[in-house]
Amino acid sequence: MQQQFIFDVNEQNIQQIIEQSSRLPVLFYFWSARSPNYEAMTQTLTKLTNEHHGQFILASINCDEQQMLAAQFGLRAIPTVYLFQNGQPVDGFQGPQTEEVIKQFLAKVLPNEDELKLVEAQNLYNEGKYEQALPLLKQAWQNLTDHLGKPRSDIALMLAKAQIELKQLADAKEVLATIPLQDQDSVFHGLQAEIELLEQAANSPQLQLLQAQLAEQPDNIDLMIQLSSQLMQVGRHEEALELLYQPLTKDLNAGEGRIKKTLLDLLAALGTSNSLAGTYRRKLYTLLY
Repeated sequence: MQQQFIFDVNEQNIQQIIEQSSRLPVLFYFWSARSPNYEAMTQTLTKLTNEHHGQFILASINCDEQQMLAAQFGLRAIPTVYLFQNGQPVDGFQGPQTEEVIKQFLAKVLPNEDELKLVEAQNLYNEGKYEQALPLLKQAWQNLTDHLGKPRSDIALMLAKAQIELKQLADAKEVLATIPLQDQDSVFHGLQAEIELLEQAANSPQLQLLQAQLAEQPDNIDLMIQLSSQLMQVGRHEEALELLYQPLTKDLNAGEGRIKKTLLDLLAALGTSNSLAGTYRRKLYTLLY
């Protein structure tokens, strides 16, 4: 048994395997070649371990070869399975079991699909891949709840941070508004402060000057493109897209095609998962076709 998540246990490596239960559930499987149906049981556990690739570790103990080790667990029957989490046995079963029974046992302790998506989102988030993490975080926030059945604040904080990094400030404010008072910690207040600073920058004197100039010269393509780019940089995405979309409703070749090209560039920068970008892509395609 040399697969990545299946280990043969002995006195030299057992402590290391127990320590791994702090990050993954560990199934300690005590067996003997002399026990009835041990081959079928071994095949079933091996099959399920491989199917749940990476969700738990199977630690196999041959009681005939590791008699001293097996004795330390005070076994009453063979085969026996103990589930370890955080270094402690938390559940188990004795005697040979069918695949269906073992699946039901695993279902109580292994992460469900939404929890696995959250792990994926956390990895992307930690790598700074906020755009890829965002849809997974949204899904986890909507589907996973705390012990009171409320949306989890830890997910909400990650989701809001990702939205802030992507300059989706209105969405981030909505998410933060759902966090209950008891969970409004230093991270929460830090995110609020980030939003305030970005909102101040979003109405800078430079932006106000560009807006005033464009008001005086509403057909100035250079000013229009410059202002839309500035609005995008400070997170005012909808204003930037609308500024470029409106001229296209009258002339698809406005500014000799520069308006359309800039709009497409801004949509590409927002990414395929951005709902606002999706809305404006559909509006643009309606004009095109």
